[in-house]
Amino acid sequence: MAKVQTHSKQLSMIIDADTVRGLDSVQVSDGFTLRAYRPGDEDTWIPLVNMGQFSSVWDVAKFGDYMSQQERREGSRVVVNDQGVVAATFASVQEGERNMGRLDFVVSHPDQRGHGFGRIVCTEVSRYLVDRGYTRIILFTDDWRLPAIGLYLSMGFEPQMSDEDMPDRWDAVHQRLNARI
Repeated sequence: MAKVQTHSKQLSMIIDADTVRGLDSVQVSDGFTLRAYRPGDEDTWIPLVNMGQFSSVWDVAKFGDYMSQQERREGSRVVVNDQGVVAATFASVQEGERNMGRLDFVVSHPDQRGHGFGRIVCTEVSRYLVDRGYTRIILFTDDWRLPAIGLYLSMGFEPQMSDEDMPDRWDAVHQRLNARI
Protein backbone atom coordinates (compact mmCIF):
# COMPACT_ATOMS: atom_id res chain seq x y z
CA MET A 1 0.00 0.00 0.00
CA ALA A 2 1.49 3.33 -1.03
CA LYS A 3 1.50 6.05 1.55
CA VAL A 4 -0.32 9.25 0.74
CA GLN A 5 1.22 12.58 1.69
CA THR A 6 2.31 12.55 5.33
CA HIS A 7 2.01 15.41 7.78
CA SER A 8 3.86 16.20 10.95
CA LYS A 9 0.62 16.25 12.90
CA GLN A 10 -1.57 13.19 12.92
CA LEU A 11 -5.31 13.20 12.43
CA SER A 12 -7.33 12.79 15.61
CA MET A 13 -10.75 11.32 16.24
CA ILE A 14 -12.94 11.27 19.35
CA ILE A 15 -15.82 9.09 20.52
CA ASP A 16 -18.01 9.80 23.54
CA ALA A 17 -19.00 7.38 26.29
CA ASP A 18 -22.64 7.13 25.18
CA THR A 19 -21.60 6.07 21.69
CA VAL A 20 -19.22 3.48 23.14
CA ARG A 21 -22.02 2.08 25.31
CA GLY A 22 -24.10 1.59 22.15
CA LEU A 23 -21.47 -0.39 20.25
CA ASP A 24 -22.46 -3.93 19.34
CA SER A 25 -20.50 -6.79 20.83
CA VAL A 26 -18.49 -8.78 18.33
CA GLN A 27 -17.20 -12.26 19.03
CA VAL A 28 -13.89 -13.69 17.91
CA SER A 29 -13.83 -16.65 15.54
CA ASP A 30 -13.16 -20.19 16.70
CA GLY A 31 -9.48 -20.70 17.40
CA PHE A 32 -9.02 -17.12 18.62
CA THR A 33 -9.34 -15.60 22.09
CA LEU A 34 -9.92 -12.00 23.17
CA ARG A 35 -8.28 -11.11 26.47
CA ALA A 36 -6.29 -8.55 28.40
CA TYR A 37 -2.53 -8.27 28.14
CA ARG A 38 -0.47 -10.92 29.90
CA PRO A 39 3.28 -10.91 30.51
CA GLY A 40 4.85 -12.80 27.63
CA ASP A 41 2.50 -11.28 25.02
CA GLU A 42 5.30 -8.90 24.10
CA ASP A 43 7.08 -11.79 22.32
CA THR A 44 4.53 -11.61 19.49
CA TRP A 45 3.04 -8.14 20.15
CA ILE A 46 6.31 -6.27 19.53
CA PRO A 47 6.83 -7.77 16.04
CA LEU A 48 3.16 -7.09 15.30
CA VAL A 49 3.43 -3.41 16.30
CA ASN A 50 6.55 -3.14 14.15
CA MET A 51 4.54 -4.47 11.18
CA GLY A 52 2.10 -1.60 11.68
CA GLN A 53 4.40 0.97 10.05
CA PHE A 54 4.28 3.33 13.01
CA SER A 55 6.89 6.06 13.28
CA SER A 56 9.19 4.27 15.72
CA VAL A 57 10.64 0.80 16.14
CA TRP A 58 9.54 -1.14 19.20
CA ASP A 59 11.75 -3.38 21.32
CA VAL A 60 11.44 -5.06 24.73
CA ALA A 61 12.62 -1.95 26.60
CA LYS A 62 10.17 0.38 24.82
CA PHE A 63 7.31 -2.07 25.29
CA GLY A 64 8.10 -2.49 29.00
CA ASP A 65 8.28 1.26 29.53
CA TYR A 66 5.02 1.75 27.64
CA MET A 67 3.23 -0.90 29.70
CA SER A 68 4.30 0.73 32.99
CA GLN A 69 1.08 2.81 32.98
CA GLN A 70 -1.74 1.10 34.90
CA GLU A 71 -4.40 1.72 32.22
CA ARG A 72 -2.18 0.05 29.65
CA ARG A 73 -1.46 -3.03 31.75
CA GLU A 74 -5.10 -3.55 32.75
CA GLY A 75 -7.01 -2.16 29.78
CA SER A 76 -5.05 -3.16 26.70
CA ARG A 77 -6.64 -5.98 24.70
CA VAL A 78 -5.29 -8.63 22.38
CA VAL A 79 -6.73 -11.27 20.12
CA VAL A 80 -4.55 -14.36 20.23
CA ASN A 81 -4.38 -17.75 18.57
CA ASP A 82 -1.87 -20.56 18.94
CA GLN A 83 0.71 -18.40 17.13
CA GLY A 84 0.39 -15.50 19.59
CA VAL A 85 -1.00 -11.97 19.33
CA VAL A 86 -2.75 -11.30 16.00
CA ALA A 87 -4.51 -8.02 16.88
CA ALA A 88 -4.07 -5.54 19.70
CA THR A 89 -4.44 -2.02 20.98
CA PHE A 90 -3.26 -0.24 24.07
CA ALA A 91 -5.51 1.59 26.53
CA SER A 92 -3.96 4.90 27.56
CA VAL A 93 -4.76 8.15 29.31
CA GLN A 94 -4.68 11.32 27.23
CA GLU A 95 -2.30 13.49 29.20
CA GLY A 96 -3.42 17.04 29.78
CA GLU A 97 -7.09 16.22 29.16
CA ARG A 98 -9.60 15.59 31.90
CA ASN A 99 -11.67 12.38 31.61
CA MET A 100 -10.18 11.41 28.26
CA GLY A 101 -8.84 7.95 27.48
CA ARG A 102 -6.92 7.05 24.38
CA LEU A 103 -6.62 4.12 21.97
CA ASP A 104 -3.01 3.63 20.92
CA PHE A 105 -1.31 1.63 18.19
CA VAL A 106 -4.23 -0.40 16.85
CA VAL A 107 -2.75 -3.22 14.82
CA SER A 108 -3.80 -6.48 13.17
CA HIS A 109 -1.55 -9.07 11.59
CA PRO A 110 -1.76 -8.75 7.78
CA ASP A 111 -2.67 -12.45 7.49
CA GLN A 112 -5.59 -12.01 9.91
CA ARG A 113 -7.23 -8.90 8.49
CA GLY A 114 -10.88 -9.11 7.54
CA HIS A 115 -11.93 -11.05 10.66
CA GLY A 116 -13.08 -7.95 12.55
CA PHE A 117 -10.29 -8.20 15.12
CA GLY A 118 -9.50 -4.47 14.89
CA ARG A 119 -13.11 -3.64 15.70
CA ILE A 120 -13.09 -6.13 18.58
CA VAL A 121 -9.98 -4.76 20.30
CA CYS A 122 -11.03 -1.13 19.73
CA THR A 123 -14.51 -1.79 21.12
CA GLU A 124 -13.25 -3.65 24.16
CA VAL A 125 -10.57 -1.09 25.04
CA SER A 126 -13.10 1.71 24.56
CA ARG A 127 -15.52 -0.07 26.90
CA TYR A 128 -12.77 -0.58 29.46
CA LEU A 129 -11.98 3.15 29.40
CA VAL A 130 -15.65 4.16 29.69
CA ASP A 131 -16.10 1.73 32.58
CA ARG A 132 -13.15 3.49 34.26
CA GLY A 133 -15.03 6.80 34.05
CA TYR A 134 -13.56 8.36 30.93
CA THR A 135 -16.22 10.36 29.10
CA ARG A 136 -14.34 10.65 25.81
CA ILE A 137 -11.77 8.56 23.99
CA ILE A 138 -9.32 9.92 21.46
CA LEU A 139 -7.11 8.22 18.91
CA PHE A 140 -4.50 9.48 16.51
CA THR A 141 -3.95 8.14 13.02
CA ASP A 142 -2.34 8.92 9.71
CA ASP A 143 -4.07 10.16 6.57
CA TRP A 144 -3.03 7.06 4.59
CA ARG A 145 -4.52 4.50 7.01
CA LEU A 146 -7.82 4.34 5.14
CA PRO A 147 -9.03 0.90 6.33
CA ALA A 148 -8.42 1.93 9.96
CA ILE A 149 -10.10 5.31 9.49
CA GLY A 150 -13.10 3.59 7.89
CA LEU A 151 -13.32 1.33 10.94
CA TYR A 152 -13.11 4.24 13.38
CA LEU A 153 -15.78 6.20 11.52
CA SER A 154 -18.07 3.15 11.46
CA MET A 155 -17.69 2.85 15.24
CA GLY A 156 -18.74 6.47 15.76
CA PHE A 157 -15.39 8.21 16.15
CA GLU A 158 -15.61 11.77 14.86
CA PRO A 159 -12.82 13.68 13.11
CA GLN A 160 -11.35 16.55 15.11
CA MET A 161 -10.43 19.83 13.44
CA SER A 162 -7.41 20.45 15.65
CA ASP A 163 -5.39 22.47 13.14
CA GLU A 164 -6.24 24.80 10.28
CA ASP A 165 -5.27 22.22 7.64
CA MET A 166 -7.54 19.54 9.12
CA PRO A 167 -10.74 20.31 7.15
CA ASP A 168 -8.88 19.90 3.85
CA ARG A 169 -7.09 16.77 5.04
CA TRP A 170 -10.33 15.21 6.27
CA ASP A 171 -12.05 16.11 2.98
CA ALA A 172 -9.27 14.31 1.11
CA VAL A 173 -9.58 11.27 3.41
CA HIS A 174 -13.35 11.11 2.88
CA GLN A 175 -12.88 11.38 -0.91
CA ARG A 176 -10.38 8.51 -0.89
CA LEU A 177 -12.67 6.44 1.35
CA ASN A 178 -15.64 7.07 -0.97
CA ALA A 179 -13.52 6.13 -4.00
CA ARG A 180 -12.83 2.73 -2.40
CA ILE A 181 -16.53 1.84 -2.14
